[in-house]
Amino acid sequence: MKQEIRLEQIEDNTERAILQLLEHNDQYTTGDILMRLKLSYRKGKEHLRALRAKNWISNTERAPYYTLKISLK
Repeated sequence: MKQEIRLEQIEDNTERAILQLLEHNDQYTTGDILMRLKLSYRKGKEHLRALRAKNWISNTERAPYYTLKISLK
């Protein structure tokens, strides 16, 4: 069972936007996320690393695709 996180508990607006993006589509590449949210590569990778460190998202080694590992309320 996935851990549940309330959206209003997520303080960082960019992290919240990434999670909401992944909630609506099962997987995105790094480039897709950066393009859709208009993030620089450096800033986007920083947020993706932070979300992976919290164990809220995961990625595969192939494309890499990011997927949501939590349920949002």
